[in-house]
Amino acid sequence: MVRVRWLRRHAAGLLLPAAFVLLGFTSPETAQVTQIVDGDTITVTTADGRQFAVRMAGIDAPESGQAFGEAAAQNLSKMISGKRVILDCLDKWSYERRICKVVLPNGKDADLEQVRAGLAWHYKQYESEQSPSDRKLYAQAEDAARKARIGLWSDSNPVQPQDFRHHTVTPLCFDDAELEHRISCSERYEGPVRGNQRSHIFHLPNCPNYNDISPRNRIEFPSVQAAHAAGYREAANCP
Repeated sequence: MVRVRWLRRHAAGLLLPAAFVLLGFTSPETAQVTQIVDGDTITVTTADGRQFAVRMAGIDAPESGQAFGEAAAQNLSKMISGKRVILDCLDKWSYERRICKVVLPNGKDADLEQVRAGLAWHYKQYESEQSPSDRKLYAQAEDAARKARIGLWSDSNPVQPQDFRHHTVTPLCFDDAELEHRISCSERYEGPVRGNQRSHIFHLPNCPNYNDISPRNRIEFPSVQAAHAAGYREAANCP
């Protein structure tokens, strides 16, 4: 973990793309990276003294106690520690962390670079929260890293961070016989899924918490696509 004095200036002339409005992004803001927590979580400080944790959007890096966890944190530290970054944040929090894409002033997307280095997975369960262009870029970066067997992909049987966290075993699903492109396993599923109306999270029948949603808080959708269209996202611990 690296702590430095903060320094921040507002980024002038930033234009807000339509994607930010459609996907619930807040206006981009500039902050100083004051701590690297792990391969996908940092702490930042703004000029007015606000300090908060950021969970990097679109990726899931190996945990600290997991293979390649330390390498992921070190790579992120080299890239952004102590630097001023632009935060493109969703209007939501996860475990008291803001969900943001972290971009350097030169335009380099730190989240994407972690995937390119083979030190983070493209987080398929949350890809619906990304813009179409980011979704494509992150997917292509993971496919390339896996094909080149760099970083975590040098392991013949890499463990998804979500499995490491929840002590589960889930398969890797692909959209072709050549295993060129990994997809969320739910993309192949057509059938009833259960949504939690309070959290706007949905569960498939094979998800651990499928039967835990109270009837009063439950809503059912005929397919994953219908749940996404209604603004629901897949539970992080689903296969």
